[in-house]
Amino acid sequence: MIYLHTVNLKEQLFQRKFIESSAMIESERTATMEQVAQAAGVSIGTVDRVLHNREGVSEKTRKKVFKVINEIGYKPNIYASILSRRKDFSIVAIIPYFQTGEYWELVYSGITRAVKQSQGLNIDLKIFYYNQFDLESFRGACRNTIDAQPDALFIAPIYKEDTIRLVHRLTSLSIPVAYIDTKPENTDYLAYFGMPLFESGYLAADLLVGKDPGVKEVVSFNIDRGEAPPNDSMLTRHRGFRAYLDDNNPGCKLTDCSMSPFDFLHNMRLFDAFFEEHPDVKHIVTFNSRAHLVSDWMEIRGIRDKKLLGFDMLQANMRALKNGTISVLIAERTDKEAFNAVKSLIDFLVLRQRPRHRDNFSSIDILTRYNVDFYLAEE
Repeated sequence: MIYLHTVNLKEQLFQRKFIESSAMIESERTATMEQVAQAAGVSIGTVDRVLHNREGVSEKTRKKVFKVINEIGYKPNIYASILSRRKDFSIVAIIPYFQTGEYWELVYSGITRAVKQSQGLNIDLKIFYYNQFDLESFRGACRNTIDAQPDALFIAPIYKEDTIRLVHRLTSLSIPVAYIDTKPENTDYLAYFGMPLFESGYLAADLLVGKDPGVKEVVSFNIDRGEAPPNDSMLTRHRGFRAYLDDNNPGCKLTDCSMSPFDFLHNMRLFDAFFEEHPDVKHIVTFNSRAHLVSDWMEIRGIRDKKLLGFDMLQANMRALKNGTISVLIAERTDKEAFNAVKSLIDFLVLRQRPRHRDNFSSIDILTRYNVDFYLAEE
C-alpha cells in the first residue's frame, strides 16, 4: 500500500530549499548563516536578528529559523566575531634556555605549534628564557613577565616558591596560568598537563628492581644544580621510587649521586670512580631526561651488565635505547603537553572556554628497544 502525504506549496518550497541547502552543507563542514536563511526562506538579516534575540521577528519565524539551525547544525563563527574586534591577546611563556636535542626543545616546539595553529586569532607570544641553574635568572624572567602585562602565562615550575609568588600576583589580576611538568599546590591555575610524577617514580622502581630480593642497591644519578634548589618534578619521582622500595623491596638501598649536566670528562671520571667503589651495583636510574649521559659512559667502556632506566624521549635517549645501553625509557608526549597547555590558554582568551579538565594527566608510556619504533610511528 502506498501512502500519499500532501503538503501545500509553501511547505514544498521550504522542503526543496532545505534539501538543496543540505546538499550544499554535505560538501562543507560548517553551515553558514546564508544557508540557514535559504533553508528557512528568510533573509540573512532575519537570521541575524533571531540569533541575537532582537525585536522585529514574529514568533512563527523565530521558531522556523531555530528549527533549521538545529537540523543543519549551524554554529555562529565565533572566531570571525573575535577577529572583527581587532583585539590582540598576549601570552608569555617562561622556559629555560636550551640546546638542540634537549628536553626544553620539545616544550618550545609544542608552544610555537599551538600559536602557529591559531594564526589569525591575534595571538602575540613572548618567550622569556632563563638559566635553569640560576635562581636570579629565573627571577629576571618573572620580572619581565610582570612588566609585559600579559593576558596569560605558560610555565613549567622549576623554582617552586618563586613560581607560586608570580602566579599569585598574576591570578589576583585574573590572568590565567597553564602549567606543565608539575603544579605547585595552593595556586589558582587554568590547566595542568603532565605525567603523574609520583606514580611514574613508583613504576620506575617496579620496572627496574621489582620485588627481586637479590637487588641490594640502586644508584640514582641526579643533575648537580649547584646553588639552585632541586627540581620539584625530579624530587617527586624520587619519592615515588623510594616508596615502592619501602613497600615491596625494603632490603634494597637507593644511593644518590650527582652528575654534571654539561661536563663530559667530569662525568666519565665520576662514573668510573663510583662503579670501581661499588662493583656490585647493576641497576641505575635517572629521574631527569639525561640518562644518555650515563649510557654514553656505558657505551665507551663497553659496559653491558647494567640495567639503566631513564625518562623522556630525547633523541640521544632514543639512540641509547635502540643500541641497548638504556634498558627502559618512561616517556610522555612532552611537545603535546606544551601544545595543549598553550591551546587551553588560547581557547580561554578567545572563546572564554575552560578546558574540560583542570588537571590533565598524560599516559605513562614504557618504551624498550622492541617497541620504540612503533611508538614513534604514531607521531
